[in-house]
Amino acid sequence: MGIVIKQSIRSSIISYIGVVIGYVNVLWLYTYFLSTEQVGLFRLIQSASYLLATFGQIGLAQSFIKFFPEFKNEKGFLPATLLGGTLGFFVLCGAALVFKDAIVGYFSQESPLFIEYFQLTLLLTFLVIQFQLLEAYSRSLLKITAPTFFRDIGLRVTTGIFLVLYGFSFINFNQLVYSLLIVHGIAVIGLIINFLKNKELQVSLDFSFLRNGQLKRIMNYGFYSLIGAGGTQIILLIDNIMISGYEGLGNNGIYTIAFFIGVVIEMPKRAITQISSALLSQSFNKNDMAAVNKLYKQTAINQLLIGSLLLIGIWANLTNIYSFIPNSEDYIAGFNVVLFIGLGKLSDMAFGTNGEIIVMSKYYRFNVITVAILALLAVVLNTFLIPIYGIEGAAIASFLAMLVFNLTKYVFVWMKFGIQPFSIATLKMVGISGTVLLLNSLLPSLDSSILDIVVRSTTISLVFLGLTYGLKVSEEFNGVINQVFTKLKLR
Repeated sequence: MGIVIKQSIRSSIISYIGVVIGYVNVLWLYTYFLSTEQVGLFRLIQSASYLLATFGQIGLAQSFIKFFPEFKNEKGFLPATLLGGTLGFFVLCGAALVFKDAIVGYFSQESPLFIEYFQLTLLLTFLVIQFQLLEAYSRSLLKITAPTFFRDIGLRVTTGIFLVLYGFSFINFNQLVYSLLIVHGIAVIGLIINFLKNKELQVSLDFSFLRNGQLKRIMNYGFYSLIGAGGTQIILLIDNIMISGYEGLGNNGIYTIAFFIGVVIEMPKRAITQISSALLSQSFNKNDMAAVNKLYKQTAINQLLIGSLLLIGIWANLTNIYSFIPNSEDYIAGFNVVLFIGLGKLSDMAFGTNGEIIVMSKYYRFNVITVAILALLAVVLNTFLIPIYGIEGAAIASFLAMLVFNLTKYVFVWMKFGIQPFSIATLKMVGISGTVLLLNSLLPSLDSSILDIVVRSTTISLVFLGLTYGLKVSEEFNGVINQVFTKLKLR
């Protein structure tokens, strides 16, 4: 767990710096310089690109992590993976041409502007594929800091620069949209340069190691990973796409702002999951189920701890947060969306690494079944709830799909491996969260939004963390606090 904590802390720090930059971009620059329709278009292009990229890479990112311990000495493994991702992209482009009329028909009424930028979306998809494959290589090396930096800071800083250039009329809106290619291109090149600098990019065009059925093994695993990852991305991104189709780009812009506020709580999970996937792969390779069980429980309680504190903090300060957003009257309609998005992310964090355990085990095919069914469920829920409840319906659909998804994986892991992540510590965490929510409702609202945030957040954090430490909810958390006390000579 030492590697996990060290890398996760670094990546979490980078991620939260990125969150601050993202806050400036999305909640200030987007809302100040762009209309709700333009914000919605920006989000839709990126959501569509990431969804398409998942299918375009044909499961190679997960395959790379899965088989890296076996082929790490083969210099042709990375080039073969990047080449495979490129071929997958061309297949994706062919499919887009075949279904062009259906795509145009879906967006033409409510979001016709997106049709003008569909080719851009495909080009962006190619860059996302390459970055994801390079990120998988970095994760396999147990080094997640660099890709986290380029993804969470690099992309956001360069996007912010182009937003400012647009805001001061140095570029027009069309150039701003196409700057997405430059932004993601810089991230890909930056990651390659980082590998070269650390002498980690030893490549070869010798693909002989793929003979004797090895390529078939990798592609077979990749196929199931593709369906699993594709279904997961549908669950995560379909709301933006369907809101644009049903409600238009303007409502998608409102939803985007609310989504960004709520999604903050999952940042620690991203860092922990990245490094945990590699460790789980090694543990299964050694058939060390004790290590798998230990990691499962640790990730679940620590993610629940962090996620609960962040969700409570955001919900308690949400009125204040919206008051700082330029043109907030255009976006306040997304208030309740934040809660349901946050609950969905918290449910995902509370179940720990259940999905990664399945993917890295011999039962990885099960992911195909559950993800396919739940992706369909997400589409059905959005189809039913968006026309009735609008953007709040999309948020509710996202929450329900994520909860059912994790419950299904939880039951499967328990049945097949006899392990589950919950304990008395989980109940303690729920009790602490309820207590802090009650405390928040009793706190008076101050006239100054800034002062109210400071007082409310400080009070909530001290009580939450104090109870967590005193009740010994997490050994890792108490260990970190004890180290701080020791350094401060308080113990």
